[in-house]
Amino acid sequence: METLIWTEKYRPRDFNEIKGQGDIIKTIHAMVEKQNLPHLLFSGPAGVGKTTLSLIIARKLFGESWKQNFLELNASVAPETPILIKERGRVKRTNFGKLAEACFKDSNPKYAYPESLEILSINKEHKIKFMPVKNISRHKVGRIAKISYEGGYIRTSLNHSVIVLDKEGNLSSKEVACLKTGDHLITFKDAVDSGMMRIPVDEFAPKTHNQLRSGLIENPRVKTIIDYMEVDNSNSWLMGLYLAEGCTSFKGKTSGQTIFTVRYPHEEQIAQKVAGFAKEKWGIPSYIVKGKSGFNRNIESSIQVRLLNTQLARFFKNNFYDAMGIKRAPFKRVPCFMFDAPLESKWAFLQGYMGDACGDWESYLRYSSASQENLIDIAWLGRLSGLDTSVFNEEARIVWKRPSFSYLKTELLPAELLIELANKLGERKGFNAKYLLRHHLYCKKAKRISKDAFHKILTLIESKSSLDAGERDMLKKFGKLIESPLSIIQIKKISIDETYHDFVYDVSVPGAEMFWGGTTPVLLHNSDDRGIDVVRNTIKDFAKTRAIGNFPFKIIYLDECDSLTKEAQQALRRTMENFVSGTRFILSCNYSSKIIDAIQSRCAVFKFRPLEANELLPVINDIAKKESLDIDEAAKKALCEMADGDVRKVVNILQSCAALTSKVTEKSVYSIASLAEPKEIADVLNAAVKGDFSNARSMLLDTQLKYGLSGIDIIKQIQKEVWKLNIPDKEKLGMIEKCGEIEFRMVEGADEFVQLEALIASFIRR
Repeated sequence: METLIWTEKYRPRDFNEIKGQGDIIKTIHAMVEKQNLPHLLFSGPAGVGKTTLSLIIARKLFGESWKQNFLELNASVAPETPILIKERGRVKRTNFGKLAEACFKDSNPKYAYPESLEILSINKEHKIKFMPVKNISRHKVGRIAKISYEGGYIRTSLNHSVIVLDKEGNLSSKEVACLKTGDHLITFKDAVDSGMMRIPVDEFAPKTHNQLRSGLIENPRVKTIIDYMEVDNSNSWLMGLYLAEGCTSFKGKTSGQTIFTVRYPHEEQIAQKVAGFAKEKWGIPSYIVKGKSGFNRNIESSIQVRLLNTQLARFFKNNFYDAMGIKRAPFKRVPCFMFDAPLESKWAFLQGYMGDACGDWESYLRYSSASQENLIDIAWLGRLSGLDTSVFNEEARIVWKRPSFSYLKTELLPAELLIELANKLGERKGFNAKYLLRHHLYCKKAKRISKDAFHKILTLIESKSSLDAGERDMLKKFGKLIESPLSIIQIKKISIDETYHDFVYDVSVPGAEMFWGGTTPVLLHNSDDRGIDVVRNTIKDFAKTRAIGNFPFKIIYLDECDSLTKEAQQALRRTMENFVSGTRFILSCNYSSKIIDAIQSRCAVFKFRPLEANELLPVINDIAKKESLDIDEAAKKALCEMADGDVRKVVNILQSCAALTSKVTEKSVYSIASLAEPKEIADVLNAAVKGDFSNARSMLLDTQLKYGLSGIDIIKQIQKEVWKLNIPDKEKLGMIEKCGEIEFRMVEGADEFVQLEALIASFIRR
């Protein structure tokens, strides 16, 4: 329990532990005791107990079998989440934010339906492959979890699910809110090979003829035209070298050079190799120039190779940089076609890129780059090349199996799989399976085991034990895991961002319900639960099966159901009618007005209210006692004020404060919550209403920079503090009206600081 997210650690487990909502709790408690439960509709703001009450209902009704009889649907990942897609046959490493920009044409739709889009996923045989995407969905959330794991991280909403291995070796989903430090996620490395690839480059070719008055004449400056470029080992090595050491230079639009800069004299052979390669392969002329040291102009420290071909320079400029970025090192990217290149070409590319690395190939490499996106590209490319990769800030690493390394993280499986099997087998015919696992059971208590050791133990068990059909099926399943590219990595840290307030995204992957995402890939659940297909398939499939155990019905909990499309709501209504004998629905939403009348009329509707300060204080005091926190009264008041009735916000802020110190003050609360102290906002407003624009503007800018506040955050705080000003109410109303107008402008995309200046200017009393 110590490493659980506090919102789960302190989530109420019984009806009497829920704060506020007294009449609702009393009514629901009576329904559960009599097992007389209608369909329920919970409406209200976030963090007031809707999900908690639903979980308590399930636990009280079903006891130990509650998970088997309770289906919960929701959630998504952050826009910067790296993914690998195939669009119209072209592989591309991108993220959800950029994919959304291309697919969502305006700010309102919750769904986009791209054509010919696939995403890297996994099939039932544990093979890594691209799977078709039906739609992309998005919705806004107020908080998000950052899961840091071995070799990377991902940010996701707390009710999103990741894929984990259960005790029997099956792929199963687990909600992020239920994860804790030390848990395992699933990753992969796979030596994906493909046939020889050719890239057409004729689009970059200069004009071979010029139109003059006298007619069409041949351009004498064009010596070489390249029709296509093979992605073979030598070309791939050169491309990798360009990523590390290359740039382009143009004079006007017609004269271009590709420049490689390497160290002198240590890498003079590389320079000669590049020049010789260009001449032999394409007949491209080049020249080599030595550069002087910036510290001592008498010392030659670098050597440049300049390839004199405009077409080649255009090719590198077009393919090796972020599409929207400046063509400089901080915006460099691995070209898209390398992700679909032959295996040996991928290796050659990574070897060419060693100009930005220290270490040795087939031992240990550390790549450095000013482009973090490029490092993520390298990590994904390495995983598709069968290599163990990791991403850190300004660095990507590749590790090979060496005597000095006891294990590779991409070759580990859960030891508990074998432990469960050993417990079942016990001792048979003098063969003790537990002895083989003594390090994992008794001594080191290791949670993971290498695939090699796993395979050896399975082989011994199979050869020396008499197994029944079920046990042989289990061994077969474990063998499939060993042969697969899958492995497990450990979660190192989970942190919560309470100030997110932005879109999260998901994809619908029919037939797989999983996809790979993260700075290094981890397996994520396809959690888009708002479309009609989910109602027709996932919900309907669960609803039409009988409850496990001696229970009259199962429960389907659908969170944020006000985000369901109208078509999905109509399909849901029919499902509620057809399966009412064996299924009860608990629908949760922020706004019941967005739920169609046909569903509302079939539910008992309960409207939850934000919690009052006197209902939040017992939660604060309970956590303070159990976590040995010293929280002063001003801090408690600040927590209650900024929570706006959301108990989850209170708990998450307390957990963040406790990570720094056991003494929680008002200042630390506002700092953690990324909110300005009310007095600072009040000082800005007082200066404005007194006519001191310069001082008010300066204080506002200082406050914004100090706390890292967005314009929307400041507007909300200003709106609260306006009511405390010692001015006539009529003037307060005018200021509130102006706040609303400025917020609307910001949401529509206006410059935040210009709008805040305009707001302060409007407060000047004339």
